[in-house]
Amino acid sequence: MQVSTANTARYTPPRPAASGEAATPIVDLTQLAVAQTNAKATAAAGAALGQATGELTGTLVNISA
Repeated sequence: MQVSTANTARYTPPRPAASGEAATPIVDLTQLAVAQTNAKATAAAGAALGQATGELTGTLVNISA
């Protein structure tokens, strides 16, 4: 295999942010995980409440789907 120097791509590093500009925003994965867990817990609690209410009123609700 031969590599031609005419076909190589040049690496251009990203431009550093100026003092007035924000750098790449930092994402806190812990906060994202907590938010996702809270959303799942809320959905599960709502489904469980619906199941309990349905059982008390005699209506069956399938929450396993």
